[in-house]
Amino acid sequence: MIVLLSLAHIASYGQANVYTRKARLEDFQTRTTRIVLTGQEMLDAVLKEEISSRWMLSPYEFCNVQQYLADKMSELYYFVRFTFDNDFTYLTVTKGGDPDDENQLKQGFDVVMLPVAPAEMQGGDELIYLPAYIDIVQRYIYEAQLSDKVAYRGLKAICSKAVGVIHTEPAEALAAFQAGEKYGNVQIVIPSSSSRKRYELIVTTDTHELRSIRKK
Repeated sequence: MIVLLSLAHIASYGQANVYTRKARLEDFQTRTTRIVLTGQEMLDAVLKEEISSRWMLSPYEFCNVQQYLADKMSELYYFVRFTFDNDFTYLTVTKGGDPDDENQLKQGFDVVMLPVAPAEMQGGDELIYLPAYIDIVQRYIYEAQLSDKVAYRGLKAICSKAVGVIHTEPAEALAAFQAGEKYGNVQIVIPSSSSRKRYELIVTTDTHELRSIRKK
């Protein structure tokens, strides 16, 4: 890890090179990011609206799941999509490509996975904070392109101490978030669908910065 963080890339055996995560993300702005729609009309409408007003890091276009499956091995694209495990739904950014390609710059991998809802969503109301989630993954990708420390450490690397009031009561928190309250913060609790686990996020209400993320 120390060697990877200190070098932009390291010559390995044969013709292959080993690149740091930062180096593997350097093409992000030059690639098209495909936003994978879910097929759920209401959720897709919200996703389209928020991406259209908030996505700034790269050219983007929308695609369906079938198009994603057909093109996920192509290094020409990055993908933004919802992924799931037994507990949570994640907003996941993936670099397209074959994970087994000898050229590491063409290998696909998950860039960032931000928990955003339980695995079993009930009507999509859990995504009321979607504007913040989109801004957070963009902030991480931007910082990861500048720093191997961020690229390897993940979302915790972009957290900073919360300043100002932290709204913990759900209705109060939502009102402060929707109003874009200056110097405010909201606590977002994301429960698991299958266990007692949960994520707790603290996010600023005006700039949508991630102040903390904890899995309990």
